[in-house]
Amino acid sequence: MKEFLLGVVQGLTEFFPVSSSGHLSLFSKLFGLSPNLSLFAFLHLATFLVVLIFLWKDVWSIIIGLVKLDKSTWDLALKIIVASIPAGIVGVFFEKKIEEIFSSQMLIGVFFLVTAVALWLSDFFSGKKSLNDISYTDALIIGIFQAISVLPGISRSGFTLIGALLVGMNRTDAFRFSFLLSLPVTLAAGIFELKDVVFSTGIFSGFGGAFVAGLIALIVVRQLTVSAHLKFFSLYLIIPALLSFVLK
Repeated sequence: MKEFLLGVVQGLTEFFPVSSSGHLSLFSKLFGLSPNLSLFAFLHLATFLVVLIFLWKDVWSIIIGLVKLDKSTWDLALKIIVASIPAGIVGVFFEKKIEEIFSSQMLIGVFFLVTAVALWLSDFFSGKKSLNDISYTDALIIGIFQAISVLPGISRSGFTLIGALLVGMNRTDAFRFSFLLSLPVTLAAGIFELKDVVFSTGIFSGFGGAFVAGLIALIVVRQLTVSAHLKFFSLYLIIPALLSFVLK
């Protein structure tokens, strides 16, 4: 039952810009569990499938374009790769440091507040650039924002959306690029940790909970991103931040 609830938490908070890793750490503490990074990574595979289904038209268009050697498609694919590099570097070389941060609920609470401030400010940014208009430098900047979100309490979806808006993307394409960018990162993280997962009925119920909750959350966050209402999540984040300080 606890794994299922953690799966629901993962599904909702992976797409709501409130930090899934921070919430999983917080709820693990509330449930009396030690933070299980392998379980968290396995649950990320469920949300990977959600994005794949939700953006299947974009993904399929990219695959077809790559096969047909379409220049603009290859250009977009390379930008996604460039944007994925910073998070990959952080994940490989700073894994132990990140694990240490998971043990400090107080620090996670601080990162919740950092995300809250960033989300509040993000509603004031918007541009006109489409997916095909961004440069490789823009992609790298967005990737750096994604790398920062490796820290528990820093929202991946929130920070990549903020990075995309800061480089001048329109809100619709900022949403699309943010979640297209999540595909290689979540897939790699899930596969990398898969070897340490001890499979059980509870683990699979968590996977199912993350999948269903993720579908609902992604629909909601798309609407709120386009309508510039991410500040609602900013106000909400005060709650887990305070809980983190209490449970330190």
